[in-house]
Formats: sequence, C-alpha cells, structure tokens
Amino acid sequence: MISRTPSVIARPFGTRRQAIVSFGDTHMVIGSPMIRDTISGLSQPNDLLLATLVTDCTFACQDAAQALDIPLTSLTTTAKWNYDNGQAVILHLGLNGLTTEQVEQLIEGIKLRAQMYRLISQVLPISFKTTD
Repeated sequence: MISRTPSVIARPFGTRRQAIVSFGDTHMVIGSPMIRDTISGLSQPNDLLLATLVTDCTFACQDAAQALDIPLTSLTTTAKWNYDNGQAVILHLGLNGLTTEQVEQLIEGIKLRAQMYRLISQVLPISFKTTD
C-alpha cells in the first residue's frame, strides 16, 4: 500500500484574487471568472468547502445504503449556503423510490460516516432536505 500525506497547494495566479489550487493530480483556478456562482460571479474558496461536503456525503450515503441493504437507484447530493438563517448550509439529497424510514436511515448514516459533515457541523448548522 502506498502511503501518502495529502497536501493542498495554492499559488497566486494572474489578476488579483485568483489562485491555482493543486492537490494530487487535480488543479483548478479559484476566483476565475470562467466559473460562475450566483452571488459574486466568481468561484470562491467556500465553494470548495461545499464541494468536499457533498462529495463526502455522497460516498457516505452510498456506504450507508450498502450496509443497510437499501436499494439506491439514484442519488444527487447538492449543497448551498443559507444566508437567510445566518451562516448555515442546506444539504439536499435527491433520492428516488425510498420510504421515509429509509431516507431517515441514510441521513443518519451520512451523519455517522461523513467526516466533512462531522467537521463542518461543529461550527455551522447543516439542515437536510430531500426529494423523492
């Protein structure tokens, strides 16, 4: 097994408030006007925080579904900032064909398995919304 110590590198790039962010073999420009958000028109570092949250929660939901023998035919995980309620996050799970009990089990599985959820929820409220 190859041991690796993950590290993330950010280097200033181009115009002011842009950086090339590198981790492993992934590189992206943050602050670039090529990637739009709905508030400032630029991608922001906090967008990466939401990206890590939804990715980790997606994997945790898949793991929970497998462990609980819940058939997971579709899953879409999205997150957005909720500025109406101070600083908070809304995590939306798009699930199809599950009972309310199964959805609740998967949410509990995410809360137990997703490291980013556990980390971020210590400092910011995270609410769950679902559609089926």
